[in-house]
Amino acid sequence: MSTTNAEVYKSLRELGARVSVFDTAAPSLDRSLWKRAGRLPRIARGLWRLAVLPGLKGRALYLSASGGWGQIYDVPFLLLARWRRMRVFVRHCSFAYLDGRRRLAQALVRSAGPDAVHVTQSQGMAQRLKDLYGAGEVVPISNAVLYPPESGGARRRSAVRRLGFLSNLSAEKGVFEFLDLMAAAEAADLPVTGMLAGACQDQDTRDRVTERVRMLRNVSYAGAVYGTDKEQFLDAIDVLIFPTRYRNETEAKVNHEAMSRGIPVIAYGRGCIPEVVTAGCGRVIDPQAPFVAQALEQVELWLAEPATFEAASRAAAAQFIKTRADSGARWGALLRQVAGRRDDAGAVVSEDTPPSL
Repeated sequence: MSTTNAEVYKSLRELGARVSVFDTAAPSLDRSLWKRAGRLPRIARGLWRLAVLPGLKGRALYLSASGGWGQIYDVPFLLLARWRRMRVFVRHCSFAYLDGRRRLAQALVRSAGPDAVHVTQSQGMAQRLKDLYGAGEVVPISNAVLYPPESGGARRRSAVRRLGFLSNLSAEKGVFEFLDLMAAAEAADLPVTGMLAGACQDQDTRDRVTERVRMLRNVSYAGAVYGTDKEQFLDAIDVLIFPTRYRNETEAKVNHEAMSRGIPVIAYGRGCIPEVVTAGCGRVIDPQAPFVAQALEQVELWLAEPATFEAASRAAAAQFIKTRADSGARWGALLRQVAGRRDDAGAVVSEDTPPSL
């Protein structure tokens, strides 16, 4: 969410918009009641600024909605923006309230008003928002628009040698399913290795991951990777493994990052992932099914049929380009709509995000 908000901010500035950022983010990923309450001073300051800033009529409030209880903080911003006769744009970054109707999410959509523009990450997500909450105008824009295609085209993978997992390391993101898969590959004597990267969610997860990696001969752990280290990690793997059960999961940006490089994906079909990892460019597994058996079956198939894997690599790159192109025009139109006229541009960005990982 934070990286997407940063890109919106950058793009609006490039369009000439005057942008005020209301940073209401929590100082950490800790979701305890005490930490949540600790956001109240930031929320109060943000609401005060929104109440007293001059000349807001007709300007835009762009707000990235929280996935759960944080929506309690979002609602007052939306109501205040409408009272000040601002144009309202709400970006939905979570699938948690799209699995079923939630009263708080209903309140958020109603607070945004009938003229609000809602932004989702896929067509399916947009339809759910309409069906569950009666949202009016909903614009589906995939996060693929944030990642440019590889210069010179994606590198075609011709053989499966290394499986990779890149995420915030937690049980809900699937790190232990990945390690179970590598243990099964080792037991089956498959000629593959694994690379694991990401920051551990907490000390208990770090201890468990460290112990499991120590016991496996075919896995290395690179720790948290950023910038060129992250690029090198992605260049080094042939298949991305992503068995996420995270309730907020939508597309998962790592899927776009992998597929843009021609890396097929094996993932649980959580959130919008079935719309991203389509047939032919990987394998989507029902989140209710055991992950390891089906993922191992797919890896064994690709090992036995290199031509099939090479076709999957090409299909992954092609699917990323298609997803990005499908959303590109809508992305540009949305930015111009938020920014308003160039000679009277103005946007207020309410940034309710966790810190970047």
